[in-house]
Amino acid sequence: MTSMVSVQGSAVVPARPDEVELALEVTYVDRTPHDALAEVATRSVAIEAVLAELGIEERLWTTSGAVVNEQTEWNRQTGEHVHRGYVASSRIALRLEDPGVIGNLMQEATRRAQARVSGPWWRIAPDNPARIAACAAAAVDARRKAEAYATALGARLGVVLDISEPGIAPPPVQRLDGARAMSAMSVESPAEINVHAGDLQVSASIIIRFALEQD
Repeated sequence: MTSMVSVQGSAVVPARPDEVELALEVTYVDRTPHDALAEVATRSVAIEAVLAELGIEERLWTTSGAVVNEQTEWNRQTGEHVHRGYVASSRIALRLEDPGVIGNLMQEATRRAQARVSGPWWRIAPDNPARIAACAAAAVDARRKAEAYATALGARLGVVLDISEPGIAPPPVQRLDGARAMSAMSVESPAEINVHAGDLQVSASIIIRFALEQD
């Protein structure tokens, strides 16, 4: 029976994000669903105007939700839900390669449309070179571990018998907490928010089985 050793190698390498995601949501409450939706539509048009002014192409943003619901409030005295009108909302999701416009976008969207801002969320593209670099580093780490085991056992590392890649969790996403739930009510000054991406981390893991050779 051939002696063998199975090891898992792992690596984490830094990477600059390739794109950033942002969400803008407008909400309004009125007496009728029609009036609530009409106001939300007006504010959505205002957001679209901001996007156009900033040169953000239509292919980079999507209306991901438009909802109208009855709004009620619990009355503790009567033990019943009391009708308070209708709430309408619309959400626009954006995917940008250039984060330079985010600060101005958040400022104008909250000022003109009383929008609620979520994000930003930073993403690393599947073809980012850092992913290949992490895979190579993980393989080197696996061989280094295998060689240590072989040496400790008085053996030599032989050929590679099998390679597999375990499930890898997606890389962590950085967000700007101060803008995660910012609305027009929270803006105290007209100053533009500076948005910095920083480095993210790309993880890779590999399982390699080596043959062990002994004299």
